[in-house]
Amino acid sequence: LIQASETRSAPASARLPWNRRPQRQKRSPCALSGASLRTLAATALTLRNIAMEALQAQDPEIDSIVISSKFVVTYLLQQDPPNPGWRKANIEGPCYLVRRRSAPRYQLLVKNQFSNNDLIDDLHPDWELDCQKNYVFYKVEDPKKTIRGLWFHDDSEKQIVEAAIESCLEGLRKDEQPQDEAPPAAAQPPTSSPEPAAAEAANAFEQKAPAASVTVTMSTLRSALHALAEDETFLRSVMLKLEGFKRGGR
Repeated sequence: LIQASETRSAPASARLPWNRRPQRQKRSPCALSGASLRTLAATALTLRNIAMEALQAQDPEIDSIVISSKFVVTYLLQQDPPNPGWRKANIEGPCYLVRRRSAPRYQLLVKNQFSNNDLIDDLHPDWELDCQKNYVFYKVEDPKKTIRGLWFHDDSEKQIVEAAIESCLEGLRKDEQPQDEAPPAAAQPPTSSPEPAAAEAANAFEQKAPAASVTVTMSTLRSALHALAEDETFLRSVMLKLEGFKRGGR
């Protein structure tokens, strides 16, 4: 699924803990003036809508974006001797946690700005999540697959993504519980179709997320726009909209 290439690794050891984060150089953020926040919010909403259209062009079953990050770097853990450690996967770009209409209910995607080799992982109740500052580490349910690590420039953004993943996983685990362990539920009208617990958890998080993501920097905005400019699917969507405007469309 993913071809990892050796570039830089964390200090080698006989047995490296899978949650020991790889080393990266810190960068100082440049604060954005408060007067620009309203314009930036409108721009972010437009970019989110265009990103949603691009994702649905690739997977029509995607229902919504639960949460997103402007830019992440993907690492994979090489556990085999003689040189165990973290390796960059050559997958960098915007990250999306999406909700789908059909199974798998949730997916974590990193849209690769280098190629079409994206990271796509289906959320599963057996995921093991472990996070540190600027890093989200997760072990998928398939033991044959390598452990993943996502690096975020902004730790507050990482915390929001981490909380969203935890909420979705908690909902999936509740859905997986045997029916005989659950308390008797009241009869529902035939016309009702309640959302699964995972969707409710995600919706609850979506309502809280904007308050936690007020901090914006010129650096993260620049990275986001650069990543979108390298995304061919995104650019095709923009060109189609521009052609629609020329033809007198909406």
